[in-house]
Order: sequence, then C-alpha cells, then structure tokens
Amino acid sequence: MKLITCLDDKNGLLFHCRRQSQDRGLRAFMKDMVKGSRVYMNSYTYELYKDIPNAVVCDDFLEKADTGDYCLVKEYEDRIEELILFRWNKIYPADLYFDLDLSAWHLEETEEFEGSTHHITKKRYTKEKHHYETAKWNLSRTVAPDPGTQPRSV
Repeated sequence: MKLITCLDDKNGLLFHCRRQSQDRGLRAFMKDMVKGSRVYMNSYTYELYKDIPNAVVCDDFLEKADTGDYCLVKEYEDRIEELILFRWNKIYPADLYFDLDLSAWHLEETEEFEGSTHHITKKRYTKEKHHYETAKWNLSRTVAPDPGTQPRSV
C-alpha cells in the first residue's frame, strides 16, 4: 500500500483527535495525484476527502488495502510499500505524532507547491531493499535519510 499522511515540522498528526490543518490546495493536489487509483480511508477522513473518486471507506481499510492502493491515514503498519508525506512547514500543537523511523526508507522525490493556506512540501519515500543487511555488515556506514538532516552512524 501507499500511505499518505500530513505532518507538521515536528511530525505532528493530530491535536485533541482533530486534524492540525485542512488545506484545500493540498486536497486538490492529492485528488489529482491518486487519479484512477483506489484510496482507502476511515469515515473520519472521508468527511474531508469526499470528492476523491474511488474512495473506499471502511474501519478496517489498512487490512483491505492491497499493493498499489493508496491509504489516507494517521496510523501505519509494516505493509507500506511507499510513503508519501505532505509537510505543512509549520509547527502546530499536537498530541499524536508520526514516529516511523525513516532511516530504512529512500527519498525518491521532493516537490513543493503552494496550498490555499500553506507552502507544502511533498516527500515520496520507498522502502530500501537490504537496508538491514547492509547495516549489519557495514556498521560504520553513515546515512542521512533526508536531505537537510545531520548524518548519523548506523
């Protein structure tokens, strides 16, 4: 599955069970990006994304989504094949954070655009093949999982 989520600069997802922001420009961008694909989501997310064609709304959407399907989520699991992060480029109050370690992911694409209320950065990641085998055999290798972050030893 291809996970899509929106984060602030500190990886915040939600505050008091509510989205941090609802940018119309971002929703239009997503709608165009997923054109022709199934997009799985829960009923809470559907309230904001009703205009996405091929939306599949169900409580167990993470179990039903298959390879190549998109999922709009605030949670994730091991079946993710691609990760699409939209960043608000602001910091909002948050009490739920996205804590997936991106060191096992490869940044494939970065795109910036103007939403209706935010300057938004899209980052598309794919799972690195053999990441853990490489780390096991080459312990002194230095990685920077994301441009702009400090390298760290593995």
